Amino acid sequence: MAGSTPPTKIMIIRHAEKPPNPPNKTGPWDVLANGQSGGGKSLIVPGWQRAGALNAFFAPYESKPANQEIATPDYIYAADPTGETQRPCETVTPLAAWLNYSQGSPQFNVSFSVGGGEQALVKSVLALSGVVLICWEHDNIMPNIMQAIDSAVPITNYASISNPFPNVFYLVWVLDLDSKGKSYTWTSVDQNLMAGDVSSATNNGGTKQHKHKGHSS
Repeated sequence: MAGSTPPTKIMIIRHAEKPPNPPNKTGPWDVLANGQSGGGKSLIVPGWQRAGALNAFFAPYESKPANQEIATPDYIYAADPTGETQRPCETVTPLAAWLNYSQGSPQFNVSFSVGGGEQALVKSVLALSGVVLICWEHDNIMPNIMQAIDSAVPITNYASISNPFPNVFYLVWVLDLDSKGKSYTWTSVDQNLMAGDVSSATNNGGTKQHKHKGHSS
């Protein structure tokens, strides 16, 4: 990538917990922040719990994140909430409010849509510096977002990245820029915020150290 140095760290998460797909007759049902029905496009109650817990995970009060792989984001991106799903935006809205990032500002960008907006999203992200957090729909994280990043700034262990993004809610995919500003290295980190995160991570290929670094094949 020519020109300015891209972000030193890019963190990518899936939105928080959602209703079953396909919907059933017994729930759990999704709700808006005001308690009204989300019409199938919003988070369920555990999802809102995770969204609130992300504040302390990414931006603890007057402190640094406990996990050394994580950094407080200078910029947050989430999928356009007027599109296919409101869940990515809902997931990071409490964090954005905690950081005093207004929705629609450069610090909290919701301009790009799921399933077609990923190329433009990546172009916008790579024009920034500092630390960026992206919250998205998991089927379009890999390959759409990751492939677009790799095409512009190579990810050295790209071949080790699981495709598709695992069907879980507790992962953070972290890309760290090398000292020359020429390539990224991918790491997967477990949030370990909710009941079931730790045991689920252990049972589904996670690690007790709460992170996994892939290796080039």
